Amino acid sequence: MKNEQVRRILIIRLSSMGDIILTAPLIDLAAKTFPLARIDFCTKEKFSYLVKSNPKIHKVIKADNDLEYSSLKELRLLIKMSSYNMIIDAHNNLRSVYLRFLQDAEVLKLNKHSIKKFLLVNFKLNLLKNAKPIIERYKSIISGFASQADINNRSLPELLTNPVSERSIDKMLLNLNLSKDTKLVCIPAVSGHFTKTYPAEYFAEIINRFPEGNAAFFLTGRGNDSENIRKIKELTPVKKVYDLCDRLEIDDLISLIKRCSLVICGDTGPMHIAEAFNIPVFMAAGSSVKEFGFYPQNEKAVVLENNELKCRPCSHYGRAKCPKGHFKCMMEITPDNILPAISQLFNKGISS
Repeated sequence: MKNEQVRRILIIRLSSMGDIILTAPLIDLAAKTFPLARIDFCTKEKFSYLVKSNPKIHKVIKADNDLEYSSLKELRLLIKMSSYNMIIDAHNNLRSVYLRFLQDAEVLKLNKHSIKKFLLVNFKLNLLKNAKPIIERYKSIISGFASQADINNRSLPELLTNPVSERSIDKMLLNLNLSKDTKLVCIPAVSGHFTKTYPAEYFAEIINRFPEGNAAFFLTGRGNDSENIRKIKELTPVKKVYDLCDRLEIDDLISLIKRCSLVICGDTGPMHIAEAFNIPVFMAAGSSVKEFGFYPQNEKAVVLENNELKCRPCSHYGRAKCPKGHFKCMMEITPDNILPAISQLFNKGISS
């Protein structure tokens, strides 16, 4: 198929927050490579905001958040009726394979390097030393159509903010009576898995010893994240620390992070929101490793990891508990490791 024959494209990436944010350069590349094509995007309903404001996306097809078989069956029929002649599967899991199966379209799919990941996790055989970041892997899906120069062009994700959320966050900050020179710091307190979550007591120590005196800290999360957030607040009684658990939708979180001077986190989706706005990020890697492709790529990102551990990585996705019981991958990334880098950052005079 020639580029000009591609008229209707569906990009599939069902979850999760960070992964979907990182598809933005793929969307840009697809729009440039197939200028005559209409581009739709299929994702879970709860993540739809991340792409619906992208001007290059014509329509967002919202999958049921639970992705049960009955809803997948209906979704597959809808895709069939939409007459796409190209499907770009940026997820390439069982559900996305089901959605694209027997569709009358050319299918391009992400190479997930599943065998190499398995060998790295289970046998510590690293065949991914030269693996590219996931942004570049997404773009390579259409390498058979796009120019090599466009594929090689370094890209960062882009996000647009919602004017309603912008006003809402402005009002919240105004009500908190924070001065204009206050440095705003966002701390997504919990990652999707325990082994990717920085310890609450370490977050608290960083807040208590923070090098910038005029700073306010926003603890974000959902649902059960409240327990870690409560613990952090209890350990930081004299600081400006605000519990925003369950108070922000995704578009609100985007508008908040856009205003921040710094984000401190484990391996979590909001990290990639900061990446999109080139906000300084300090990421404690835990069980994550750069070979999986999800480390932040913005120039102001600092990733701290314990490279001395032979048990890293213990999982590609993350685990509910440390299989060794010691959790050294996070416990040995102490505030003493992070605070000097934060001091250096503020000494250089980062803007809020």
